[in-house]
Amino acid sequence: MDTQAPQIRAIFAKRLKALRIPRGFSTARSFANALDIDENRYTRYERAEVEPDLSLLVKMCSLLSVTPNDLLDTSASRAIPGFAENPSRTPILEISSNGRAGNGHDMNSSAVLKSALAWRMAEEVAKLDRQLLQSPIDKMSRVSKLFAEIDADPFLYVANIARDPRIAAMDTMAAAQFAELAEALIASAKGAVLR
Repeated sequence: MDTQAPQIRAIFAKRLKALRIPRGFSTARSFANALDIDENRYTRYERAEVEPDLSLLVKMCSLLSVTPNDLLDTSASRAIPGFAENPSRTPILEISSNGRAGNGHDMNSSAVLKSALAWRMAEEVAKLDRQLLQSPIDKMSRVSKLFAEIDADPFLYVANIARDPRIAAMDTMAAAQFAELAEALIASAKGAVLR
């Protein structure tokens, strides 16, 4: 029996929560909904009771814009906040003191958060078009086009989407979560504009 499993699961749980919150998923419920799983199932991951299967791990990484190593790295030299503690690699979302993202693009943390939230908004809006999305390629194309539109002008996009009858038709909980996402996007866009 592997005696390291509980320890690794505990590290994963701690890193998952620490990465979830700054990426716009302020509640476990909001992240569970983005993953299309039950909130109770998700909170078991954050309590280190169980671990996700590989396909769910990949989906978590996609939503958080991280690699599996960012969630699973157990080395004592790495801490969550900037990922800069391990000089051997430069993660996608590392923001250095000179304002350059780890991928070499000039960005500030507000801009990174705004883009991450714009992508989440694009995915949520694309879900409203489910019947139009016949294949994964259709979905990817739709989400990418929506992302470009949202990221270009989040203020105008949120104003327009608020009038969409599909939003008004959502159940109360889904509408509240959508509004929470829209508010987070606008707040991050304000922060990106102010810098």
